[in-house]
Amino acid sequence: MSSSSHERSSTRDLKVQLSPGSSPSVLKVTIENQSQTQAFSLFTWDTPLDEQALNIGALTLEDAKTGKAVPGPQMKVNRKLPPPRDTVLEVAPQSTASREVHLAFPWIPKDGKVYRVQVQGSWKAVWAKPASQVTDEELSEMAGDSQLEEKIRAESVELQLG
Repeated sequence: MSSSSHERSSTRDLKVQLSPGSSPSVLKVTIENQSQTQAFSLFTWDTPLDEQALNIGALTLEDAKTGKAVPGPQMKVNRKLPPPRDTVLEVAPQSTASREVHLAFPWIPKDGKVYRVQVQGSWKAVWAKPASQVTDEELSEMAGDSQLEEKIRAESVELQLG
């Protein structure tokens, strides 16, 4: 067998959806795996699934009425290495996985206006296999399957912050 499902996999099967979270100033990030058969494991650092997503620029804010960007700090976050296992999120075939991102940093407006939240960036590492099969070495290298390195795509969402 010269071509495995592993080789045919693509992050095009992964759909990212942003929506209001469980309370004000909370964003829900949902990943849907539309593949019929392939599980994907996502390294969450530097993606919209990262709790620091707004601080590092993986998510951006702009005033929904004026389109004016809200400048974020564009932080470089130092993290303890190797990454812990909980930085890998598995999305089974034909299922979804969600995380909530709190929009509570001091630089984020709290003026009651509506802001558009958008995704920016690429997947840092995606593996076309269950999280239990991601090796410690792969996790330490923070490098997924090379054919799965693509930009993250998602529709923006509007949230009232305040």
